[in-house]
Amino acid sequence: MDDRLPSLRRLAIAALALVCLGFAAFLLNVRSWDNGGVTILWPSNGLLLGILLCSRRRHWPAYFAVGFAVDLGINVAMGFAPGISGYLAGCNMVEVGIAAALMYRTVSPNPDLTERKQLISLLLYGVVLAPAIASVLAQLSTSNLYLVPRFAAARHWFVADALGMAVMTPLYLSFQRREQFPGRSRLEVTGLLALLVVVTVGIFWQTRFPLLFLLLPVLLLLGIRLRLAGSALGLLIVSIIGGYLTIRGRGPASLIRSGSTATHDLVLQVFVAFSMLVLYVGDVVITERERLQIDLKASETLFRLLAEASNDVIVLSYLSGERRYVSPAVTTVLGWEPQELVGPGGRQIVHPDDAGAVEALMRACREGKPVETLTYRCLRKDGGYVWMEANLRLYHDERTGEPIGFVNVVRDVSGRKAAEEELNRTFRLVENLAMVDGLTGIANRRRFEEKMDEEWRRAMRDGSLLSVLMIDVDHFKPYNDIYGHVLGDGCLRQIAVAAQRVIHRSSDLFARYGGEEFVAVLPNTDSGGAQLVAEQIRLAVEILGLPHSGNPHGVVTVSIGCATQALGHDAVSTVLVEAADQALYQAKSAGRNRVEVAAASTILG
Repeated sequence: MDDRLPSLRRLAIAALALVCLGFAAFLLNVRSWDNGGVTILWPSNGLLLGILLCSRRRHWPAYFAVGFAVDLGINVAMGFAPGISGYLAGCNMVEVGIAAALMYRTVSPNPDLTERKQLISLLLYGVVLAPAIASVLAQLSTSNLYLVPRFAAARHWFVADALGMAVMTPLYLSFQRREQFPGRSRLEVTGLLALLVVVTVGIFWQTRFPLLFLLLPVLLLLGIRLRLAGSALGLLIVSIIGGYLTIRGRGPASLIRSGSTATHDLVLQVFVAFSMLVLYVGDVVITERERLQIDLKASETLFRLLAEASNDVIVLSYLSGERRYVSPAVTTVLGWEPQELVGPGGRQIVHPDDAGAVEALMRACREGKPVETLTYRCLRKDGGYVWMEANLRLYHDERTGEPIGFVNVVRDVSGRKAAEEELNRTFRLVENLAMVDGLTGIANRRRFEEKMDEEWRRAMRDGSLLSVLMIDVDHFKPYNDIYGHVLGDGCLRQIAVAAQRVIHRSSDLFARYGGEEFVAVLPNTDSGGAQLVAEQIRLAVEILGLPHSGNPHGVVTVSIGCATQALGHDAVSTVLVEAADQALYQAKSAGRNRVEVAAASTILG
């Protein structure tokens, strides 16, 4: 079979449905026409539109052919001339074709008129535009040879076809999706439809009271319980029963004594149109709300699934900081149960010393400032503290976009923190080793230069005193030649130990300058104090009594040069060391094993 054509069974079913609707509409409207009324409802175009929206476009010509043939046959059966019948059938096909072409892209992929875009497309193109164009065309005659019958006048055609589109197309699409009355039993559906029939008959049978408004609550109940299919079916029932009784002079419209049959029909049409808008808009609002709730529930389920599967602690809190959700991972990480931390009475577990930093982070986040991760301590249930890392973000209301709380992903970083501290300790150890002389275990020249730079800057800033001692071991080269380098190294170590016993202030520094030379930095020490310390070092070395046959004194001795200066902003950093070195040269020239102090004039240059 050619795939470009629908199956014969489908075409036959469509033809039968169109024939039944056409003759039903004829039977409903014929007396109205005889009494000078209008066409109350013409549903066959709405049915054909629904069929096209659920079919492939290449099948449309076949359905148009069936629709044209059925409409032509009905018009001829009603006694209209073949030319006029064909013209009116063509107008109907134009109406359906315009609506289908404009609605297809929006509706066809997934027909569901409870979606706002699809309902707007139906109302705009199917209920307003297409019937309006067709009603204008229906007033024209082919080559002006035929006069269009009175019932096809624009205002009559438009209202009847618009209502037919509004009722039959949603009804067909709802039943086509096989979800006519989701979640409702047959008994409930039958009962609600029977209630509507009884109320409609009761309201339109009597002619004493304007009770038309009582139908709307029943229709709303039908729409709420049975959704769009129930709304469309209810409107069809009201149109048929109400139209039949109105044409026969009964119902609320009959209270308009001076009105014609057309006026009575118009009252019914206005009510159906108004009810249609209320019901369809209500269906869309209710469905969107349900979809939103489903989406929110799905999102919440997914969020909880992810949160409960994560090893990180996920916290939702209000802008005030009050927690509204804590993931179960908090029990593993901190020992607390989630309910112990949630709500106004939730336990505060941030370390007091870190509370200010956490509050500052939340304040910055509330103000929309960029925030970094924060490492802080949290209290475990056993009383200990664990280092945690917070990654804080705002979350917003989906409707207003306003911030309504925080999402905080908190991670246990105690292991990383311990590793960092160990790394820092190792780094400090290596750094300290780089500042220690490997032979003597005291500070090396690099450390001396750093210390000298620090104290130099401080002394310049404060205008305080700074003293430097340059110390040299007397006749050390002959010592190495006589006793060997091993004993020479031991000699230097013993001199370092003896000197450090003299220099005991934490601000002072004793360092190896290089070879057999040592240096001492004495902050806030005047010339007299520096000379006293130097003499104590010289004496401490001499008292060691290390034998040295190459030294006229018979033991190892040292010579020391002292320099002291009150520093100003124009001082040169090397002048003090050079002055101490010059004083050392003078001590060695004067016979060694002595202390010499640099003259102030030498220091000042």
